[in-house]
Amino acid sequence: MYRNASEWQVQPTSLNRVGDQFKYDGKLVGNLRPETAIHYHNKCIEHLLSLSENPPEMENENLLAAAIILRFYEEVDAPSIAEDMESAVSGIRVFLSTQAMSASGSKLCRATYWVALRQEALTAFAKQRPFRLPLGPCLPFRSFEPAEDAVWTNRLVIYLADVLQFCFGVDELPSPAVLQTHYSATANTGIHTAGTFAERVACYEDLVAFDTYWEEHKPPSFEPIHAQSPDSTRMVIFPEIWFVGSCHVIGIQQLELARILLTVYNPSILHLGLERRETLQSVDQKVKKAVLRLCGIATTNRDIPPALLTACIAIAMCGDRFDDQLEQQALLGVLAELEEEHAWPTRVTQAQLKRAWGWEGASCVRTNP
Repeated sequence: MYRNASEWQVQPTSLNRVGDQFKYDGKLVGNLRPETAIHYHNKCIEHLLSLSENPPEMENENLLAAAIILRFYEEVDAPSIAEDMESAVSGIRVFLSTQAMSASGSKLCRATYWVALRQEALTAFAKQRPFRLPLGPCLPFRSFEPAEDAVWTNRLVIYLADVLQFCFGVDELPSPAVLQTHYSATANTGIHTAGTFAERVACYEDLVAFDTYWEEHKPPSFEPIHAQSPDSTRMVIFPEIWFVGSCHVIGIQQLELARILLTVYNPSILHLGLERRETLQSVDQKVKKAVLRLCGIATTNRDIPPALLTACIAIAMCGDRFDDQLEQQALLGVLAELEEEHAWPTRVTQAQLKRAWGWEGASCVRTNP
C-alpha cells in the first residue's frame, strides 16, 4: 500500500491504525483497555472525514482501502461496545463519491467498491436499516448479458442492495439514473422508496421477477456441483450444497438473503382475517428453509469463511423462528464455529437466541462435518 516507510509514517490514519491494533482477536495487548482501540479508531475516522475538504486526498485510493479496513473492525467489535458504532461508513461514502468505478479508477479502487457494497449489504440486513452507499456506479452491471462469474456475483450483490432499498428505503434520494435498474430481461423500472400501495406492489413484483428470471437463465456454473437433502435421523440438519468456487457461494448467499427479505416484506401479506395465521406460518417456513440453505452452503464450503459469517447473520436475524430443538442446536453450532475458528464474536447472539427459545445452557451441535 505504501511504497516506503517514510510515506507510511506521514499518514495519520496509519499511525492511528497502530493504536487500533492494540486489541487483537478479542485479547488486550499489555495493560491497555478496550477503550484505547476505540479511541484511535475514532481518530482515524475523524482524519478521513477531514480530508473531504482536500481534493487531492479524495483521490487517494489507499485511504479508501483504509476506510474499508476500519469498517471491518467496527463489525468485529460491535458486540463489545455499547453504542451503535458505524462511523467508518461515513468515510467510505466520502471517498466513494469521487472514486467509485470512475473511468480512471484503479483495480484497487474497483475492488474496494465491491467489498464496501458487500459490507454495507450485510450490515443493512442485520440492522434493518437503509442502504447507505451509492449504487450509481453499478449501472453497467445491471443486465443479463453474458459475463464472467465474478460479474454475475456482483450483479447478485446489486440485487440484494435493491431489495434492501425496497424494504428499508435510502438515506439520500438517488438521481433518476441511479434508480433505473436496467435489468434488460425484466420489466423492472427502478426501486421505489415511496409511493402508492399499487406502485410498491409493482416494484415488489419486479424484484421477484428478477429472481424468477435468474433461476431460468443463470450461468450453469452457479448450479451446485452436488446437493443432498438434510436427514435429521442421522443428525444432518443442513443440506449439503457444493459449489465450484467462492464467487458462486457468495453470489448465491446474497440471493438467499434477498429472498428472506422479499418473503418477509411482501406488501400483499395478510395482516388481518381468518387466513392471517396460515399466511404467517407460510412466511416462517420459507424463511427457515432459506436460513437452513445458507447454513448448508456455509458448512459444506468451509474453505470459504465469508459464507459462515453470512449464515450467522441470517441466524441472528431469523433464528427465533425455529422451534425444533435439533435445528436450534445446529444453529448455535454454526455461531460457535464462527467464533472458535475465526474469532468473530457470537456469544451475545447465542445468548439472545437461547432466551428467545426459552432455554439455557444446552450444548451446541455441529453438523455436516
